[in-house]
Amino acid sequence: MRRDFLKGTAALGALAVLGARWPAQAAEAITMWHIFGAETEPGLKNIKRWNETQAQQIDQKFVPFGQLSQQLIKGIATGDVPDLITIDNPVVASFATQDALEELSDLVRASRVIKADQYYAGSWGTTLWNGKQYAVPGEANTLALYYNADMFKAKGLDPDKPPRTWAELHHAAEVLTDKDKGVFGTAFCALQSEEGTFQFLPFLQQSGASLKTLTSPDAVAALQLWTDFVAKGLASRDVLVKRQFEMTSSWLAGGSAMVISGPWELQRMKDVKFNWRVATLPHREGKDIEASALGGYVWGVPKGARNKEAAFKVIEFMSEPAQMQQSWSGGRLAPVTTLQVESPVMPEAYATFRKQMEVARPRGPHPRWPDISAAMQTAIQEALTGRSPPDAALKKASLVINPILERTPIAGL
Repeated sequence: MRRDFLKGTAALGALAVLGARWPAQAAEAITMWHIFGAETEPGLKNIKRWNETQAQQIDQKFVPFGQLSQQLIKGIATGDVPDLITIDNPVVASFATQDALEELSDLVRASRVIKADQYYAGSWGTTLWNGKQYAVPGEANTLALYYNADMFKAKGLDPDKPPRTWAELHHAAEVLTDKDKGVFGTAFCALQSEEGTFQFLPFLQQSGASLKTLTSPDAVAALQLWTDFVAKGLASRDVLVKRQFEMTSSWLAGGSAMVISGPWELQRMKDVKFNWRVATLPHREGKDIEASALGGYVWGVPKGARNKEAAFKVIEFMSEPAQMQQSWSGGRLAPVTTLQVESPVMPEAYATFRKQMEVARPRGPHPRWPDISAAMQTAIQEALTGRSPPDAALKKASLVINPILERTPIAGL
């Protein structure tokens, strides 16, 4: 042992004489919290790509979607935050007003990769609050109408001409409903959660109404449409209690002829035995307003992150075309208009969802979005269960939402 020690001492002395440097210490890892729970997630593939090509590694941690916001709030309170985080896009404004996120405006302006004019307007809008940049769009999703083309044919409907208006959607649902076989004409998600708000907002917007005009005849018409679907037995009452993926599962099992859902379901379509297709959401006749929901996550840097600049480099890496091209593989969409993602599977379906991205609108942005959404969820539930007529349910919601919007308006409303 002593001989080895002396050899080591001599070697160190030689290094000093020759002016050699000590080996560089490895850079501190970039810590990341994310929602990529499945092995097929594009985000996990891109983290692997980063770690294979960069010296400074990403130390990543999966946090379930529903727990991430609370984890971040707790981390900020204790001073234990990651350098980078994925955030559900409607809560950016809330975090920004709580001083929970680092402002990224200067870094974004100086970036050669991230350019505002390359993003869908809806996606970019979710990352801003009071004119300042607090996040960068990651992956996006939206809603469209899946339908069973075989059922269309069997009922005498042309599968090449899916419903384009609310009236056509209602008619198709009537024709396709087969109570003897336990088949409902249409399906959607009216669950008392953010998923219910997410699915209803496009109908509210297509009606010509908005969150500011919930007592208008247009807003009532949108909720009346959903109420009629359930009251007339054209949609199952399961819409009140089941999540989007559960309603899609029912459609896949033949429980409905149509279902409103997102691109995340395309991964389940590879082995479907019936002929299925995807169409853009039908719009209200006489209004011709195209609208869809905007979901997905954004990249943010929590307040107090130790490696803000390094984290932003990761965001730039994730925003490069080579990484964004991976979106389709996880049933997601790239948030940019300039990237034509060529999906090797179901290209027509992906093209339809990208078309919907052109009219997808953000939820808010607003720091009190959870309160706004909760009021809408209650209105939907009260109307569809028959506890209140649509006009009364929406009036009740407006009493909660209007004062919030008067104090802090949503841009564009």
